[in-house]
Amino acid sequence: MRALRGIRDYSPDDYSRLEGLRSIFLELAKVYGFRMMEPAPMETLETLEEKSGPAIRDEIYYFKDKGGRDLGLRFDLTVGMTRYACADRAAPLPIKLGAFAGVWRYDEPQHARYRWFYQWDVETYGSRNPESDCEMIEFTSHLLQKAGVRNHIVKIGDRRLVQEFIEKKLGYRGEKAVELMRALDKVDKKSRKQLVEEYSKKGFSTDALLRMLDFGETEGSPDVMLAKLNEESLKSAEHLAELRDQLQAGRAKIGLSVKIVRGIDYYTSTVYEAFDLDRPGLGALAGGGRYDLLPSIFGRPDLVATGVAGGAERLMMSLEGTVPWTLGGRPVYVAYTGGMTKEAMAVASTLRHGDIGAIVDLQRRSLSKQLEDAARVRAKLVVIVGPREHAEGEVVVRDMDTRQERRVSMGKLVDELSKDVGR
Repeated sequence: MRALRGIRDYSPDDYSRLEGLRSIFLELAKVYGFRMMEPAPMETLETLEEKSGPAIRDEIYYFKDKGGRDLGLRFDLTVGMTRYACADRAAPLPIKLGAFAGVWRYDEPQHARYRWFYQWDVETYGSRNPESDCEMIEFTSHLLQKAGVRNHIVKIGDRRLVQEFIEKKLGYRGEKAVELMRALDKVDKKSRKQLVEEYSKKGFSTDALLRMLDFGETEGSPDVMLAKLNEESLKSAEHLAELRDQLQAGRAKIGLSVKIVRGIDYYTSTVYEAFDLDRPGLGALAGGGRYDLLPSIFGRPDLVATGVAGGAERLMMSLEGTVPWTLGGRPVYVAYTGGMTKEAMAVASTLRHGDIGAIVDLQRRSLSKQLEDAARVRAKLVVIVGPREHAEGEVVVRDMDTRQERRVSMGKLVDELSKDVGR
């Protein structure tokens, strides 16, 4: 009895972390003015292919339903969000949407990669200005900081810059230029020798490939990078300079990287990926960019778009063992002595109706065992219901951190505990 390959169950601890991340995302999305939604879990296969072409069938779950229609499970949130935004022609611009939901991909399962996983996503439709790209990058860095990934960087590139270099310096245009960009997208996965062998067979000169790879190694701080790009006399660098100026007014942790050319057939200009510098083996924690063509395919050429998304699982892996997320904060544990089970249940009920998380012993264990259990669940406070104190209308409250105890009147219990654990 096992879960399917590439599909996993969420343990209570993992689910608590997931909900903790969701709450951080929802709070921050609201701060930035994104309105939350959830796109449909299934789309027509035709709709899903609009983003990545028929080849996407190899990477998704698709099927015929009982009506004979070709359908597929969503492989990201962007397609559904864009379809939704394009359909609302009366909406004032810009349209800012956010979502946090599960997606399905038929990838080969491996470390940090599942076939069903949760994704967070924010998108802005209707703004051509770099301010919207700046906001996406700022949001990405801000989210990672709030989640606890302190040592991170958002690497920014622009596919127009790479295309201009290939056309002006190497002499390749059209599909040949795009093919050469694909080589740049593989530099972190293959050696130079492998890339030269692969692309020599496709008709590219070794000299052009090596110049391309040398150019792809250009990355670093924005100021240093832009100085190097200006030496190449690339007009497209002006767009990155403007974006740099806007981002420097904020607090995002950024760098520029020529080799960030993700989604060559999808993104149209600015692209970026975020990395945990302490755990580079995880790969990108988030990625995004400007994709002005997809809304046009859905009948809205006026609705240019930019967005960013990240996998919740990969972010949780980055934080594993460093952030003890517990949904709703640390609970209160209700313990008892002298067979006071009914009274303990009543106390737990009072706390819960006062919006205080409460756990009550259900095993009728000794007080010492109950205190051990309270430590296991990381309870902040333990309310001890004993015969003597109960007869006087009070309970004993123990602070598990300081080990100090005090007696509290039952009538004031919710108010007193709210001060210590919050609501």
